[in-house]
Amino acid sequence: MPFENRDQGAGGTTGASETVWDRLGRFFAHIDLYNFGRWMLLAIAVGVVAGLGAAFLTWGVDWVGSLFLGRIAGFQPPGHGIHAVADGWAAPQRPWFLLVILPGVGLLVGWLVQTFAPEAEGHGTDAVIKAFHQNRAELRPRVIPVKLLASMLTIGSGGSAGREGPVAQVGAGFGSYLADVLNLRVRDRRTLVITGMAAGIGGMFRAPLGGALFAIEALYSENDYESEALIPALMASIVSYVVVASLTGWSSVFTAHVDPFSRPQELISYFVLGVVLAVIGVIWVKVFYGMRDGFFARLNVPAMVKPAIGGLLIACLALNLPQVLGGGYGWLQMAMGPGLPLAILLALVPAKILATSFTISSGGSGGVFAPSLVIGGLTGAVFAELLARFAPFMAPSATACILVGMGGFFAGVAKAPIASLIMVAEMSGSYSLLVPMMLVSSITFLLTRGVNMYEAQVPGRVDSAAHLGDFQVDILERLSVKDLIDERQDVMSLSPGMPFREVMDLVFTGTQDHYPVVDSEGAVHGILSVNDVRRVMATPEVWDLLVAGDIEVDAPNVGFVTPDEDLHTVMRRFTALRLEVLPVVSDTPPAPIIGLLRYQDVMEAYDAEIHRLRGEE
Repeated sequence: MPFENRDQGAGGTTGASETVWDRLGRFFAHIDLYNFGRWMLLAIAVGVVAGLGAAFLTWGVDWVGSLFLGRIAGFQPPGHGIHAVADGWAAPQRPWFLLVILPGVGLLVGWLVQTFAPEAEGHGTDAVIKAFHQNRAELRPRVIPVKLLASMLTIGSGGSAGREGPVAQVGAGFGSYLADVLNLRVRDRRTLVITGMAAGIGGMFRAPLGGALFAIEALYSENDYESEALIPALMASIVSYVVVASLTGWSSVFTAHVDPFSRPQELISYFVLGVVLAVIGVIWVKVFYGMRDGFFARLNVPAMVKPAIGGLLIACLALNLPQVLGGGYGWLQMAMGPGLPLAILLALVPAKILATSFTISSGGSGGVFAPSLVIGGLTGAVFAELLARFAPFMAPSATACILVGMGGFFAGVAKAPIASLIMVAEMSGSYSLLVPMMLVSSITFLLTRGVNMYEAQVPGRVDSAAHLGDFQVDILERLSVKDLIDERQDVMSLSPGMPFREVMDLVFTGTQDHYPVVDSEGAVHGILSVNDVRRVMATPEVWDLLVAGDIEVDAPNVGFVTPDEDLHTVMRRFTALRLEVLPVVSDTPPAPIIGLLRYQDVMEAYDAEIHRLRGEE
């Protein structure tokens, strides 16, 4: 006997019975099974490819590192996570080989990238963000193998770069390729590109939730998100995580033993840490792009040679401080465990900034996520050490400061406060520091406004060419009348009582197409055009009977605009009055007329703003 549900009607009578199958039928009637299944299959496909790419990159980096740094240079960096062991590292036994390895690999990477896919240079996440906003989310398929190989060589040979940029570009590239193969709409391609970026990052860093949040958050520098892509991004990130973990291990990136936050006085210390991280973050971004634009861009050498010069600079730095080589996660793990001397920590923060700038700003291939975490974590370690010496009663543990420093620092420079704290929590296997991490992330985000590690970010969806069709009104509201007029122009106006013969003389000797009609008190009565005058000229018998006020187009009270009004308001006024031109007054009349605004001027400004947002000339 099927289950029944009897609804009580009005007055307490019993309604018709409804079986559980009826309920299920109504439920599925509200589900778009086609789109549900389609996006699930697409997300799974992207997740599998991104996961395989992340695993392949991990194996490749490890193999290249064991060859160049291990066998040739005799360098054994410390491990992290389950691979961390006490005193598990060795300084380079043959450090001078670094002067050959890093420039040589840099030259090979430069040739590979510049020959086959120039867009594969630098940190790949920025390239994905730029493609989403400006290039219809189109990424060439050849970027995938070029980015993987170039990043393996760059990171494995000791370049200071991370793996998030390469896997983000690999996942996004496959998403773009899949959209082309299936002939999907541009909007769907953008969603797949976000999905691929989420899958690559979520799988590589064992952070499926953080990876998905990062992909929808990192596109914008303000508090805006590409929320429509969240569900596909989550599904693909989960699949990628399972693929990567099945192939390379299920353990978290870091092994961190830290007590939950329980001392409110520590929030003062964390507040100060947030300010310090913001300052270091600004320095980091300025040095990174200053090195690219102020040094490498000015070198009068072929582009493929520049990564070799960057490699040589890193090698010189590593001769005295080998800790700058590679991603640097092992040194963070050591700082959490047995610890590092304060002198090493103090030297590593600026050295890591320089080493990463040498690697990526020169055109090498790699991401900035790992170096950013290392810089932030090391800054937290220095802060914890100094605080323990001078104010031990307010000092959190070193591990706590390192983890909070990692998340807070990246939140500021990447403009991804939510994703950063979730990713660090997942990478360390602990959510016990969410409260201080939320505080520090908020502080760094607010104090680093205008400083972005990802140049292709735009403030919000209204600023993105991907959403131009959704935000016409918002674009007009961003522009004002004063952006379109020259307040120095001399505008000739007419009085309402001016005889028509005088109007003709003035109009046909003047240079304006339209003439405002203004009374003696400065109030705008309306506007009169040359065409209005020509129509009256056909009946000369009424010339002596008419004045300007008789032939003007009336627009009382609202027949003007002011410089501070936005163009959306102006467009509504044009439509309501059915006028082609409106006078611009300096303030609410009575006030002098300082210009004339044409409907065509507004349309041209709108078109120019669209082209600007698209990055077109």
